[in-house]
Amino acid sequence: MMKFPAAALPLMLLAATAQAQTPASEVGKPARIPFIRFGQIEDFEADSDRGVYLQDAHRRWYYASIFGPCTGLPFATRIGIDTRFAGDTLDSTGTLLVDGERCKIDQLTTSAAPPKKARHKH
Repeated sequence: MMKFPAAALPLMLLAATAQAQTPASEVGKPARIPFIRFGQIEDFEADSDRGVYLQDAHRRWYYASIFGPCTGLPFATRIGIDTRFAGDTLDSTGTLLVDGERCKIDQLTTSAAPPKKARHKH
């Protein structure tokens, strides 16, 4: 049996929870992502110009649908987030900042991971 120092245990537990996905029963429910100013968004993936999948620091996924098209979103390599109406919490009152374009969030919901993209064979 392996023994670990007491200080290592919280890190091991954190690593185990980092793999957690959004439970299927929670998918599609309205969401809020707290402490957004402190690096809570780890990754994002555009869903054409109509929405974006966001992954938080706990590896949970969310989907932000956008009012109208956000033309720069499919090509974005980085995005900004404006939460001026909700403090440091991202919710449906937030706005995505994409290459100088302000893209208002319509809904923010919990989500499964984005669908895998089909790879084209050459």
